[in-house]
Amino acid sequence: MHQISNPARPRVLVALLALVAVLGAMLAGATPAAAAGTTSTSTTSTAATTTSISGTLSAPTGTDTELTLVMAWAPGATGEDASAFAFPEPDGSFSLTGLKAGRSYQISVLDVLGVMGGGYYTPGALVARAADATLVRAGTTGLAVTAHASAKATDVTVVLPSDGKEPRWSPAGFFVVEPGNGRLMGIAGNALLADLIGPGDGTLPFGEQLASAAATAGAAAQARATRAATTASGEAVQLTLPTQGLLAGARYTVAIPVDTGDDTVHFEDAYYYGGKNRALTRSLTTASSFAGGASRVDVHVLGAQPRTVPTVTGRAQVGAALTAKAGTWSVKGKVSFQWLRDGAPISGATASTYRLRAADRGAAISVRTRLRPYVDGYGHGVRTSVPTNTVRRGSAPTVTGAPTITGVAAVGRTLTASPGTWSRSGLRYAFQWQRDGAAIPGATASTYVLTSADAGRTIRVKVTASKTGYHNGTAYSATRTIRR
Repeated sequence: MHQISNPARPRVLVALLALVAVLGAMLAGATPAAAAGTTSTSTTSTAATTTSISGTLSAPTGTDTELTLVMAWAPGATGEDASAFAFPEPDGSFSLTGLKAGRSYQISVLDVLGVMGGGYYTPGALVARAADATLVRAGTTGLAVTAHASAKATDVTVVLPSDGKEPRWSPAGFFVVEPGNGRLMGIAGNALLADLIGPGDGTLPFGEQLASAAATAGAAAQARATRAATTASGEAVQLTLPTQGLLAGARYTVAIPVDTGDDTVHFEDAYYYGGKNRALTRSLTTASSFAGGASRVDVHVLGAQPRTVPTVTGRAQVGAALTAKAGTWSVKGKVSFQWLRDGAPISGATASTYRLRAADRGAAISVRTRLRPYVDGYGHGVRTSVPTNTVRRGSAPTVTGAPTITGVAAVGRTLTASPGTWSRSGLRYAFQWQRDGAAIPGATASTYVLTSADAGRTIRVKVTASKTGYHNGTAYSATRTIRR
């Protein structure tokens, strides 16, 4: 059994890197070479406080489990910080040693070639998220881990711009990791190796077998990329890494660790998939994800970078117009706008100006600008302005023509009020009839029947103009003296 315990963790990743080291070197402009000398290490913990988890991995019919990695993770572990590793025997049996007695672990499966879909142990099936895994207590024996077939391969396509620009760092490989915690879930490009590594026959150490296949796959991938660059002169350079071993519909992201030159991989020093048409991001927390089984995922290495942030000018008041200034970028391109209300897109608000609506009252407004570079292969640049202050009510409408009263000013006759004309459209009007300047109880219609109490008094109407999101406006008619 290929057994690897805690002290040898970096060496396991070196062995796995043999699968992709040549491909990574190609992106940095290096010439592929065989990843020779990679071996696995077999150690056993003898500490009294450690124990193991053992069991059997059941794979789909016709699938070899010998090139599969079983890992134990302490809940909360991130990146490459697994607690134990093991490569199952041909019959699927495995043992994860060096685990702390009394603790529980999440068990995951990673098929190097991606023939089976990897994931975390639950009874009967693997799941893609650590949060959904069934915890297994150290000391467990006879654990039955069942894997199913992989989703269809996803073409993870690494894209460089057509102007020849390259990153200032070198990649240490291309990996598929779990969003949020960065745990290793697959190796980008593993489908290139599926036809190159057959069932182990014991004639080569495991690491050498991987290295030999990696050299062949790397040469094939470089030839493919070279042809693409030659035949598509002036267009983006693309390296397609067909990737399998994922679960259909599950969410994943791509990690590209930085090559530090010490033959180890550190996922805390890595770049991550930035999203559709976006450049790589430096932080796992801002990484985007893709679905297992997706036909293609374009990973843009470089993208437009903001030099100055977009700004918004104007009064934060309903009815006022806001104007966006896009800011400047590292490359030239076409700018588009999307206005946001408390961070959420406002439907149809995609011009450089935006007139504040009643729905914006109480919210903060910002604008998100997107630059689509003219040079092919760059990821889009996206930046959001600082939000405005909380949007206040709009100013009250003003009367442009005073309200009027029509009708005979005599007891028993009916007066009719007209609201007049105002500075704003779409207003609602409310009426309040007044006798000698005081409100008449219940007299709130646009008409009023004069009573004996009105005889010899003055009557006028107060009109209140209202609109959602704005302060109310008021105006008064001229007074009428009522005959007895």
